Amino acid sequence: ALIYINTYPLNARFITYLNPYISVIAIIFCFLPVLLLLWKRLEYQKAYIFIGIYWLINGLANLPECLGESQNLTLLNQITLIYNLVDTPLVLLVFYFAAKGNKRKVLSWLIPSFVLFELIMIIWKGHNFDSSTVIIGVGGLLILIYSVMGLAEYFQKIEHNSFENTMGFIYAAFIFEYGLSIIIFVFNYLNFKRETVNVNLFVYYLSVISATILTTIGFWKYAKPKYAEE
Repeated sequence: ALIYINTYPLNARFITYLNPYISVIAIIFCFLPVLLLLWKRLEYQKAYIFIGIYWLINGLANLPECLGESQNLTLLNQITLIYNLVDTPLVLLVFYFAAKGNKRKVLSWLIPSFVLFELIMIIWKGHNFDSSTVIIGVGGLLILIYSVMGLAEYFQKIEHNSFENTMGFIYAAFIFEYGLSIIIFVFNYLNFKRETVNVNLFVYYLSVISATILTTIGFWKYAKPKYAEE
């Protein structure tokens, strides 16, 4: 989930200095999966489409800060609140189109249920960071659980087709990203301290870079266009 909070000078000056540069790298990397999706013509696979959309939205949501809007907290916070609503449903859609049998049936029930949960939280607490905190906490945990389950199923098989190999990297990417996001969630929301904000942002950018690298490797090395699959 995205995190935009007013930053303050930190003792960790090196990280504070490095964050603007590493944020640009993270945003550039967010566009790599969708570029590979188009270049390799992978749009026939719906799971791939939603992976591309997920990273595209992630990159666009972070873009205003790199375009000189870092002090426009109203804009950044509104983008964050909207992004946090679509984050979990998008990833669950990836899992839905990658799943089969009973697992897909469960996800077909879980996705609208989570959207309803988001609506209830907004009606109850308002469209603000109070409701968003609960939404990204529950959503992040769901994504992490399904990612671990997906990767565990992958390692239980000896032979895999190209789609399964690609999804193995996708599950690993989400585990890395949302595993670190839970740490950021705890420090940034449940135990907020001003002096840790830039450190949290640094960890967030690293998680995005690492996750996009894993996703890109999966797309580049294993994902095949439809004619190659056939």
